[in-house]
Amino acid sequence: MRSDNRRLSLCFFLTGLILMLPLPCSGGAFPLTVTDSAQNKLIIQKKPRRVVCLVPYITEMIGAFGREQVLVGLTRQDLVLYPSFRKNHVGGYFHPDIDAIAKTHPDLIIAAPFHKAVIQYFGPDCCPLMVMETKSIADAFYQMEIIGQLFDCEKKASEIIQRNREQLALVKSRLGNLPVQQRKRVVRVMAGTTLSCPGDDSFQNEIITAAGGIPPKWGKNGFAVPVSQEQWQQFNSQMVYGCSRNEKAVQAFLKQDGWKDVAAVQNGFIRMFPCNLTCQVSTRVGYFVQWLATVLYLDLFADPEKAVTTNAVLDESPVVLGLDYVKQARVVRHRVADSEYKSLVIRFNGPQEILSTFEGNLTGILGAGNTYVPMPASLGHMAYGVTQAQEAIQKNLGFAKGEFSTMMTGADMDNLAVVKKSFKDLEVTALVTAGVKGNAMRMSKDTGQYFSHGTINIIVMTNRTLPPNARARSIITATEAKSAALLDMDVRSSYTPLTHRATGTGTDNIMVVQGDGPVERFAGGHSKIGELIAKAVHAGVTQAILKQNGLAADRDLFQRLTDRKLRIEEIVKHCAFDYDKQVLISRMEKLLATPYYSSFIESALSISDDYEKGLIKELNFFDTMCCSVTARLSGKKDIRPETIDSSNALPIVMAKAFDALISGITGDHNEK
Repeated sequence: MRSDNRRLSLCFFLTGLILMLPLPCSGGAFPLTVTDSAQNKLIIQKKPRRVVCLVPYITEMIGAFGREQVLVGLTRQDLVLYPSFRKNHVGGYFHPDIDAIAKTHPDLIIAAPFHKAVIQYFGPDCCPLMVMETKSIADAFYQMEIIGQLFDCEKKASEIIQRNREQLALVKSRLGNLPVQQRKRVVRVMAGTTLSCPGDDSFQNEIITAAGGIPPKWGKNGFAVPVSQEQWQQFNSQMVYGCSRNEKAVQAFLKQDGWKDVAAVQNGFIRMFPCNLTCQVSTRVGYFVQWLATVLYLDLFADPEKAVTTNAVLDESPVVLGLDYVKQARVVRHRVADSEYKSLVIRFNGPQEILSTFEGNLTGILGAGNTYVPMPASLGHMAYGVTQAQEAIQKNLGFAKGEFSTMMTGADMDNLAVVKKSFKDLEVTALVTAGVKGNAMRMSKDTGQYFSHGTINIIVMTNRTLPPNARARSIITATEAKSAALLDMDVRSSYTPLTHRATGTGTDNIMVVQGDGPVERFAGGHSKIGELIAKAVHAGVTQAILKQNGLAADRDLFQRLTDRKLRIEEIVKHCAFDYDKQVLISRMEKLLATPYYSSFIESALSISDDYEKGLIKELNFFDTMCCSVTARLSGKKDIRPETIDSSNALPIVMAKAFDALISGITGDHNEK
């Protein structure tokens, strides 16, 4: 009865909303007739303004087209993938919460074919609902066009489609001279208790083919089909790849007898890629195909002599610095050896001295900056060194050898943060790019491995002259501020996330420019210029991480759990009782979306960190808190929560916290 009343309420709300909405700015584009993936014809009367999207790749499209403001509800998985969106939680991808969807009062719902309960509940008389699924790259491009029309962003959609087509054509051209007999057999895998692969009709096999690989044919269609050991050995893949979230399961499964007896496993040619590239046809499908092709045929794609396009500057946009010794500052998009780079380029009026942790002490520098290197190009640099690339970048940007100093990063220059701090006539500017998803580290705790260029890159510039000692001291000040920003945001180590916050990434770099003006010899924390450097860097790192990774200190609880590699599905696996695991997951999702219980887990996260460091000696008070939470949930007093079978899988505080929630949900507990 409650659901029926809510459905009726939603229908009345939408009727009123349609009457109140102003005409869309796209003029005569509406009403718009759309055919979805289920071949349903929908007539959309008005431009949607309250959208619940249950399909991750459509969420990604809407965000890439700059229309995330229309979203009012996302699944837990999308809230983790796109934490900066800050939308209402509407359950999980596999089991959306119908009541939560209804509460958002959507004027459009976008669902996948298997969301049958949602499709049935929100019928055509209640709310427009589009069923979206992609089985090919062409499907994805068509759906990008639909999203462009729906949300008045056709130009942006067209630009992204064209960019992807150009990247796909570029890869095809490079592969043109590769003989068929040299092409590798490639398979994408999904592992759990069994091994599955994409069916013959999957877009993932089209991606493999576009990258120059030979995909398997299993004789079955579908997103994921089971593969027998006999089929696996018969195909004998030369490369195996999968989603990074499934890496541990894949590695464990392929150690088993029979499954390990193929060329790819024996040669260690198993690679993992980001989920938002591997598991869907995204707005970056051309980029992913180029990346996959480079992994498959490194010699072919890393050799600049085999490029099929000419090096060129493509476009540029200004960066305002307001420093007298700076002639010009730009973010320049340019092409080098078929890869698209983006460089921050700061041109000086005269030669400058620079201290760079990437290149050392430099003199006679006419330009400095920071360069985004796409992963396909980065693979070549890691294999063959960066010197050749540095020289090509300098030349492409109009500098002679030795005139331009740049750092390198995987963070996009579109996400550059520029922060200025001042006191009277003293000014400090920090230019920062930052990405902390791949190799954030806790120094003194995590293992070091060499890598050639940085992930958090910082350029410090002032309106003073900094002599060598002040430039060196500025690096210490900036490093302390960077680490403080990461600690304040609770950025986790990529290697030991359960117990450690990160103090940086393993590949950071800092550049300090000599500058011009009165001489400042002291740049430590007690000096005014040191204070400004620290404040500018702290703010710059905070802003850059938000832009690049969508992370902020007050981010969603599900994101914070994911940062620690604490997934509800994995936690529930450790429950030692007979209870429907999927029902438990759905109830946990609802629970953690409520302020009272989310704040309980947030408190547990902080207590866990301090307990693991020895700052908290005993947990009797926390045990009492856990019992209180269990009693509140179950309606029973004086109980002791005990349900998780293997507490060693979690830090003890987090095991106790989730014990409390699960015992309260299920009523499975022992009285004291």
